[in-house]
Amino acid sequence: MLLSSSVTIFGYADYAAITTQPHPAQRPYACLAALAAASHADVIVQKALGSLFKQIVAAKLVEGDFCQLDLLQGLLINLAWAHYQAKPKRYIQHLHLATSIISDLRLDKPRRPKLWSAEGGKDKNKPDWGPDEMRTLAGIYYLSSSSSIILQKTRQVFYKPYIAACCEHLASWNEYPTDKYLPYMITVQTLIEGVEDLVSSTVSNNGLQFFSGCEGISQKCTEIKETLPFPLSESPPLLLQIHILELLLSQSSPRGTSFGLDKFNNQFEHESSLIDWLSASMSAARSLISVILVMPQGEEMYMSNMGWIMMNCGLNLAVRLDLVAARGSISGSMQHLRRFLDMRHTLRQLVLRLEGTPGQDAPPDHPFYGLAKRIRRLENWYLSQAEHTTPDSSASISPSINEPSLLTIGADASGMPVGASMPFIAGPWPMSSEWYQNPDLDIGTFLFADPVEFPINLGYGG
Repeated sequence: MLLSSSVTIFGYADYAAITTQPHPAQRPYACLAALAAASHADVIVQKALGSLFKQIVAAKLVEGDFCQLDLLQGLLINLAWAHYQAKPKRYIQHLHLATSIISDLRLDKPRRPKLWSAEGGKDKNKPDWGPDEMRTLAGIYYLSSSSSIILQKTRQVFYKPYIAACCEHLASWNEYPTDKYLPYMITVQTLIEGVEDLVSSTVSNNGLQFFSGCEGISQKCTEIKETLPFPLSESPPLLLQIHILELLLSQSSPRGTSFGLDKFNNQFEHESSLIDWLSASMSAARSLISVILVMPQGEEMYMSNMGWIMMNCGLNLAVRLDLVAARGSISGSMQHLRRFLDMRHTLRQLVLRLEGTPGQDAPPDHPFYGLAKRIRRLENWYLSQAEHTTPDSSASISPSINEPSLLTIGADASGMPVGASMPFIAGPWPMSSEWYQNPDLDIGTFLFADPVEFPINLGYGG
């Protein structure tokens, strides 16, 4: 079962593959983690295996014997599909442990002779790190970097050219078909970090450096997409990365906040600037969400934990972008994009699809039931905010939903009708910020990770 399932499941986490057909006696911890990830069809077995792996990690920490490649690979696989693990989750703690093992084993730099050792440099004639070490380094860097940006955590692993060199070696060795994707994943990840660095820069130069930097990153992103030697759809992780990068580029602003959350209550001197922002961000959000919508039925089970985190981030931004586009004098010119985004229909389809993923005999605590429940709550919140949309625009955006909404705007919303004819006013949006900072919504309980400190309540509780 492990070998047959891992072929598909590792395609959704190219960096987590382990040496072909490892014997359990050689890699017991990595095989245990892989078996747990591949056992999604039997939740009881999967929970038992996941619990056993966590017990092993705890025991290794107590013994002080945890700096092993086998355990590191097991942690990487466990992190890649962490949403299948029973509570309490240990995502961030295990990620930090993995980064510390990388440092202790010195996997983030070329293997050099130990000239200071009593043996006189016994490793001087050995080759550089093997493919497992290189692949694991790339995977930990990718997860650590993505988690630090999306979950707003401190960076634990920083990019080094050696990481890209390792991925180039892996691609040339071609031990796995998925190894050819790794150099592009690392390159795109550095571009994502570049956007984050530009946003957080405090240099005051009227935004010239920011816009010049973003333009350069955008051009590199376009070049990558146009010159890929394989269809982008072949690598789900790379596809998600590209869409996240495009969403970051469209949402970012000089000295702003991550994912451009400040823009929801920002000043726009011209209506055209507001429309340009919404057009770019809504298109990027739709592309990200479409990854799950066009995915073959049943492959949701293989999606990695980071993939779901990215997807949930896109959904939460999309509903807020749609609500902004429905307000004021721009609502008419934004109707075509709102039809394209179609949040009513999209949220309903996602709920139905995720509710049907576990199967009829699945236990009530199946992870996908929890995900469907949270998306349903996002759907209800969105409908409650959008209920005052004029009938014409509501019908044109979501023709599949004919019944009128019975929900009402809460006391924390602005109370301004979505379809009201309001002239454009330069300055902050004439609505309170609470409409997108709902105190009941918490990204920490929405994402498949530990509680996080986010600059705004972007998600919601579960």
